[in-house]
Amino acid sequence: MKLAVTIDVEEEGLFSNRYDPHDPPVNNVAYLSTLDPIFREWGIRPTLLVTYPVITNGPCAELLAGLRTRWDGEIGAHLHHWNTPPIRELPYPQPAPSELMPPDLLSQKLNNLLNAVRAAADEPRSFRMGRFNLGPRMLAALESTAITVDSSVAPMRRYYGGPDHLAAPTDPYFPDKKDPMKEGDSGVLEVPMTILPVFRGLGYFLENVGTSAIPGSWISWFAMNLGSVPVQPMWTGLRRLKLGVRLHCGRGGQVLTLFLHSSELMPGGCPQHQTAADVDRFRTKLSRFFSWLRREIPVESVTLTELGEHYRSGKQARPCRSD
Repeated sequence: MKLAVTIDVEEEGLFSNRYDPHDPPVNNVAYLSTLDPIFREWGIRPTLLVTYPVITNGPCAELLAGLRTRWDGEIGAHLHHWNTPPIRELPYPQPAPSELMPPDLLSQKLNNLLNAVRAAADEPRSFRMGRFNLGPRMLAALESTAITVDSSVAPMRRYYGGPDHLAAPTDPYFPDKKDPMKEGDSGVLEVPMTILPVFRGLGYFLENVGTSAIPGSWISWFAMNLGSVPVQPMWTGLRRLKLGVRLHCGRGGQVLTLFLHSSELMPGGCPQHQTAADVDRFRTKLSRFFSWLRREIPVESVTLTELGEHYRSGKQARPCRSD
């Protein structure tokens, strides 16, 4: 089984919903170094998906370049379209869904981010859209760039303004250009976060439940809290992480895709981690989870771009087995 560990390396503001559009703080980025003992012990090769304010900050860019080398990882792009230039007021609540943004503005923001990553590191090949906001317009913008792998889909989730991810696949796939939640003919590989419906087909059922009979907010709440098992360290405990892995293996899953935010490693950077002790407990959970994975299920840690090359070669992993 392939293991893709991705980190959204971004400015502070996610958990207060008050991003500074001009000079946001990036103090949390330095805390990435605290993952070094864990990543080196368990051979984790992360994909660092960086925002514009981070990669255009000289000290941050230098730190990330060093960590990429130390971890044999990858630096990709993470678009926070609300504070990536050019900044233009839109008649929608922020962050405006990508499907409501003018295509030229979306492309300008994307290219400014990619140029910044290219100047500070390498040509970025992997990408994640802010707030998991991948729709046909965003996918079309990606296809005009050198990006080969996207990881913006969170199955069993529904977000403001769409797109709806409830019925999205749980393993990598090449999406349909008109509906990125379905398999199709895009040249960009989609690597969704590993979030599993408790029953096969539950996402399709919830997607088709009439909101006139059941409010959409209730459907979203059910999908997030009762209808799914996330293999995401920030979202659940160690036992449920293991349950999710075994469930994925039992269904023939080929890839585990985890994500976290750089701000979650800084005391006070997120509501769950107010103190250094909170962050220490989180890092301990990460280490125990990776240790368990190594013992119980053969996994190979890969970057997103390597995963894309693996799928394009036609050598997808065999379905895993979990005893």
